[in-house]
Amino acid sequence: MPIETQGPITRAPASARTRRRVAALCVMGLSLLPGVADGQAAPTTPRVEEILILRSVRLSRVAPTDFCGPSGVGVTTPTFEDRYEFRAVATDAATGRVTSVNGARVGTLHACLGTTADAKVGDFHARGEVGGMPLLARGQCRVTGQEFPEAGITLHACQFDLSGLPPEYVGGRLTTNTAQGRTPVGADSDPPGYTQPSIATIRLWKAR
Repeated sequence: MPIETQGPITRAPASARTRRRVAALCVMGLSLLPGVADGQAAPTTPRVEEILILRSVRLSRVAPTDFCGPSGVGVTTPTFEDRYEFRAVATDAATGRVTSVNGARVGTLHACLGTTADAKVGDFHARGEVGGMPLLARGQCRVTGQEFPEAGITLHACQFDLSGLPPEYVGGRLTTNTAQGRTPVGADSDPPGYTQPSIATIRLWKAR
């Protein structure tokens, strides 16, 4: 009886074989990585920053006391001594639009304001706390608009370096977007309808 013979043997092109070998090696390599073979997530980058968005309200304004001098926060030419509270701000997660500026009281600030050689720039030094965490703020505020967006409103941009923080923090920065009406104290603006005086952003940094 006739002997059956196998047909011709076909081989995949060399490039295809190479790709298969590389893919197999990749799978083997991944299986050796910690956390991959057992289904664990890869390590995440440690958080070294905390960010707070708050609304400040000026509670009082008086003539400067010794708190403003060298033994206090150290404003060279103080003009006012203020007290503030910070209130939590709520936003719409889908749009970022602020939905409330009158949340829970989350901090306080005892501040001194002073003049500088530039009439549009003032010193601002303060001690306070946010969420029970102490802080010292030192910086300046600059007038960025007057009688705008309407008569009676003055705009300021403020920037303060933060120190005196708990030891796990290396520092921080506080900035404000401020719209001050004719009435310096209280949450209600004159003219009405403005969030008085400031929306503040606090960024706190930890050592890596």
